[in-house]
Amino acid sequence: MLRKSLLFLSFASIAALITWGFAPGGAKSACASATSAQNPCVIQASVDPPILNGSPASPTSARVTWSITNVPTCYRLTSKTITFTITRNNAPNIVKVVNAPGTATSGSTSVSLADLGQNLPAAERINAIVVEVRQTAEPEDPVKARTFSNTAAF
Repeated sequence: MLRKSLLFLSFASIAALITWGFAPGGAKSACASATSAQNPCVIQASVDPPILNGSPASPTSARVTWSITNVPTCYRLTSKTITFTITRNNAPNIVKVVNAPGTATSGSTSVSLADLGQNLPAAERINAIVVEVRQTAEPEDPVKARTFSNTAAF
């Protein structure tokens, strides 16, 4: 009888735990709840996959389109640095950096790959392009010290 009671109790406990985990509003991990809320003080951006013009054997250029989707109200955009990392089969990676000054919140940037040559051998062909867009912003008012006063007339 005791064994049957313990068996029933363990099944009931497991069922309760499963129901608690799958119920709406159930337990969430700290990481899941922290990342789900968007931080309004963070610049958010989207970067489209890079496009290779030409072919991996005869590349001419690479292009990427990006857009800044959130700029905090007390910051202004100053410049962007777009880094193209071109990986090749059995050949060293090529890194090309483009600096884009200005406050544009979207744009397209391209980099020439004509210097790689035409009809590249299989060992030197492009197999991937990684693009990183780094946005720089600065506070509108960098001074954080303020003086406040009030007057009482008698």
